[in-house]
Amino acid sequence: MPRLIDHDERNDVIARAAIRVLTRDGLAALSVRNLAAEAGIATASLRRAFPTQDALRQFCFDRIRDAVATRIAALSGEGTTLVLALLLELLPLDATRRVEFVAQLQLGSLALTDATLQPSVVSLSQDVRRACTSAVAELARCDALSAGSDAELEAERLHALLDGLALQLLWEPRADATGYATRILTRHLDSLTG
Repeated sequence: MPRLIDHDERNDVIARAAIRVLTRDGLAALSVRNLAAEAGIATASLRRAFPTQDALRQFCFDRIRDAVATRIAALSGEGTTLVLALLLELLPLDATRRVEFVAQLQLGSLALTDATLQPSVVSLSQDVRRACTSAVAELARCDALSAGSDAELEAERLHALLDGLALQLLWEPRADATGYATRILTRHLDSLTG
């Protein structure tokens, strides 16, 4: 009797393996052969699931997006507390988020010359922008946003801060990265609400 494949489980295994390969060995190593070996599955099986490199790379982007969205959806609270938790979730502050961020950068660098990946990179950036817009809207909803603030501009400014802070945390790891990021973000939120 043929063995039934749990496609969700297999995709989870492949996604984790792909992120490990990207983070550890770089984009050049993200091949069907290397990924199959890392995931412990047959090369032919992986080729059936992802017949092209583009399909495999898109899958990686989608899995990162889904993982972040799931974590954000699980957040609770309101006002500044919720906003700070949301923003911290978008930074490489633990092993999981760091690995995801490195994988995004690896794939994002390829998108500079590969038009098929550019929509995925733009879409991820738009996701962060939407999160920043939601953060500012949450401050406004709770009457915490300073009167006369330009919510759209503040969301853009917050997005720029997050992008820069994420790169800084990647290139200059800190023993107290979460505390550092919290202080920076809290100071920025104070400027929006003061």
